[in-house]
Amino acid sequence: MRRVMTSAAAAAAVTVTAMVLGAGQAVAARATATAPSAGQATAKLPKGFLLDEAKVDGPRRPWEHLKLTDSLTKPLEVNPCGRRTADDGRGASRTFTYLAETIYRSEQVVLYPSERAAKAAMRSVRADLARCGTGGRGHDRYSYRWKSTGIGDEALRIGGFFFENRSRSVIVRRGSAVAVYVRTGLVTKSLPVSQFRPLIKDARTMAAKLCDLPGVCG
Repeated sequence: MRRVMTSAAAAAAVTVTAMVLGAGQAVAARATATAPSAGQATAKLPKGFLLDEAKVDGPRRPWEHLKLTDSLTKPLEVNPCGRRTADDGRGASRTFTYLAETIYRSEQVVLYPSERAAKAAMRSVRADLARCGTGGRGHDRYSYRWKSTGIGDEALRIGGFFFENRSRSVIVRRGSAVAVYVRTGLVTKSLPVSQFRPLIKDARTMAAKLCDLPGVCG
């Protein structure tokens, strides 16, 4: 969804819709993707590959909701246009989400059949940010700002501004893979790097880790 909810009831709604800040999805990627190489065709996400994945099986408080899914139709976590499903020909996907009242965090890795398809996914994210970057009225008003960031082959840091909350996101492409990191919290419209440091650190770590997977980095 476009807005980050803050009440307990709204938090439950987030878990149901699973579209916080959500994912400008590359529907065009399937049409533009080249045939995958043998290495890319066999690329998988091993168990425990996400940086936060182990937290799903760890201790939690009653108000904390953690989820892990390998759904291929879950949109990218940067989703300003509110797309309900992904249809981009991806080969593998894994998303970790954490929700606790007003706090939302997520980590997502998507493997595409080719570098060209991953590039198309990033183009779609940029196009969705431009098309759906502002909207709503009153309590439903929202806006996004974004800047290029020096991680992997290409990356963006994105600030989401909502009536009740704000969010920070970093999306990075490395070869034929895309990774997304999202957190609610303070962000100003100039998007200073200092406000994104934890996400940039995780994105940089994952960008390097992705090259350990067969065929992702060529």
